[in-house]
Amino acid sequence: MYDTILSFCLGMLGITGTIILATTAGTIFWRYRDIRPWSYRWHYRNGRLKQLSAIACLFFLAMTASYGVLGEVWTWIYFLAAFKTGTWWLRCYISGRA
Repeated sequence: MYDTILSFCLGMLGITGTIILATTAGTIFWRYRDIRPWSYRWHYRNGRLKQLSAIACLFFLAMTASYGVLGEVWTWIYFLAAFKTGTWWLRCYISGRA
């Protein structure tokens, strides 16, 4: 009984969080759409995207842990999302693009 309620609440939290993260990324891209490469605003945009990617990775890891406790399939989906955002963030950090 309580597992079902918790799973439903986590589902709503996951959908809402993912939509907010995607909307925020879209807003960042829209705000900085007409910038020259290697300008100050370009570096600022990339810094913001790296911050957002780190937050997204932590959010997806938290959702992975939450669903992992419940033993549901969503654990692997959120783990893959966390892995993809984490590797993107790490690749950007190591290459020093921003």
